[in-house]
Amino acid sequence: MKKILGFTCIVLFLSSLALSCGTSGGSTTVKAGTYSATARGMHGPLSVEVNLSTNAITSVKVTSHRETPGLGDWPVILMPEKIVQNNSLAVDAVNGATITSFAILAAVEDCLNQAGANIAAFNKPPRVTRARNETITADVIIVGGGGAGFAAAVSAVNAGASVFMVEKAGFVGGNSVVSGGIYNSADPVFQDYAYQKERSPSLETIVTDALNERPVNEEHRSLIDAVRREYEAYLRTDKTLFDSPNWHALQTWNGGDKVANLSIIKLMTSLAPEGFEWVKSLGAEFLPLVYLGAGSLYPRTHSAHVPNGTPYIAAFSNYLEKNSSKFKCVVDTAATGLIMENGKVVGVNAEGKDGQKLTLRANKGVVLATGGFAGNVELRQEYCQGEKWPDLGPALPTTNLKNVTGDGIFFARDAGAQLIDMEQIQLLPYCNPTTGGTYDVHGISLTAIFVNKQGCRFVREDGRRDDMSKAIIDQTDSVMYMVLGSEYIPDPDKIYTNGGQSITYMIESNSSGYVTAPTIEELAAKINVPPAVLRKTVDDFNTALESGRADEFGRRAFGLPIKQAPFYAYPRAAATHHTMGGVRFDEYTRALKADGTPVPGLYCAGEITGGIHGGNRLGGNAIVDFTVFGRIAGISAAAGR
Repeated sequence: MKKILGFTCIVLFLSSLALSCGTSGGSTTVKAGTYSATARGMHGPLSVEVNLSTNAITSVKVTSHRETPGLGDWPVILMPEKIVQNNSLAVDAVNGATITSFAILAAVEDCLNQAGANIAAFNKPPRVTRARNETITADVIIVGGGGAGFAAAVSAVNAGASVFMVEKAGFVGGNSVVSGGIYNSADPVFQDYAYQKERSPSLETIVTDALNERPVNEEHRSLIDAVRREYEAYLRTDKTLFDSPNWHALQTWNGGDKVANLSIIKLMTSLAPEGFEWVKSLGAEFLPLVYLGAGSLYPRTHSAHVPNGTPYIAAFSNYLEKNSSKFKCVVDTAATGLIMENGKVVGVNAEGKDGQKLTLRANKGVVLATGGFAGNVELRQEYCQGEKWPDLGPALPTTNLKNVTGDGIFFARDAGAQLIDMEQIQLLPYCNPTTGGTYDVHGISLTAIFVNKQGCRFVREDGRRDDMSKAIIDQTDSVMYMVLGSEYIPDPDKIYTNGGQSITYMIESNSSGYVTAPTIEELAAKINVPPAVLRKTVDDFNTALESGRADEFGRRAFGLPIKQAPFYAYPRAAATHHTMGGVRFDEYTRALKADGTPVPGLYCAGEITGGIHGGNRLGGNAIVDFTVFGRIAGISAAAGR
């Protein structure tokens, strides 16, 4: 067993499950000893230490790196094992983490060169014996090893079921490990007084505006009435922040343009607090606060102690490792379709990258948790390109992992499930202009203002993600700069980005365009915007904030003014992020046909589903989605409900 991010790696690799690998055994003589080298990884230098005998690589250790927590840790663990086991550099990169894998190979090759090795002798591919095809039976088969899949696995195992999981990538975690990892939930422990010392009139207008809307149907009217009663009760207290699961539901529905399934939304938000306590009971640790997460529209966001979505996968994996007799998982293995018998889903066909075919039989149910398709250019152009997003072509980057391509959505469709909301896609406005990643965004992004290349603000920074993204796309070169002061960066050596980097590192490494300056005018010069214009933009923002005057762009959530030097800026762009469409499902996560009846034996959870987020997903709701519905899916599948 191997520890990754503090949790135990419980996945099985097809090489250990059914493949027999020999070593390259290249005849060569090298100078034995310990060597070290550094190569460029995804986000910075990656260093290795290599021990060599006179004819073999005896050990490889990655001594330091700056790769994305969760995602980058897999090749750091797995690549050295592959290299040593096969005494070869000609080993496969970890599927889905190729840049880090290649950096490790490059650094090890540098060490071999230092030792005078004949590199060709260490580039012979491993000898592989073709694996035999297998049939594996478990109570529950889960396709997809991301947040929803792991939540389903934990709840199914807890219900007494045996579980077999199959994952297409070379590691588990999926998009969950590169997500922001924020969790939305009403939280009376922290919301009542901890968020702010006094009530905020501007925040409370968000509530009153929603209460004053004309209902579009009776379910909407009933929810407004429930929130109004709760809000009026709140006003009779000395609490400083209003929230409730009903208010969370109303915002989720309104924020998604009222096109989602309101009953499903209410189920999710009502179970959000319970889900939050559940992941904490499994070992996930969170900061003792709530705040307004990026695109969440209201301060109910919780953030973990470690970056991205790794704490959820770590907590789930720890539980499953302790119950490993009931749980097995293979990676580098893609599902190819569902097995149907008499109209019921009874299993999954899958194939390893080396050609091994697996027939996975489910005694009770199959859970599809394969994610969305924001990274699949062809599908997003087919379904979502149009009036709202005129161009979703290959020039537009994505936050998604390359392996997440929407496969399971169409497995479900072919089994008879109805697809809904497929035209709905979300872009994220805080992304690296080149890679589409969010690993390098400052963790408290709402402390910043957004300025274009003319030095002007152009959109409310606490608004909907789609509105902000459209506004960025309309700017010169479709790029903006996030500008902030030291109010939220008191120590740049200790304040980290989403990917776990310090601001100092981002600046010194010339990474992601981060710059700093002692004055606003000097900052403007570094990002090539007119100094006088940026000075006026910052002054106008500060004046409005301190005077309580209405913000010219409608911003309602504010932090501190941008006054404390040094000042910081870095470029951002919009990237495809989340697909809100997918499989129609019910409160038990059963996949539904067009007539509303379930597809027997099939359950779906996570981004593969439609009907939750409508036309725009609130930031922080994706983690709630996979926690709540992943948990339900595991329970339902284990019961064969």
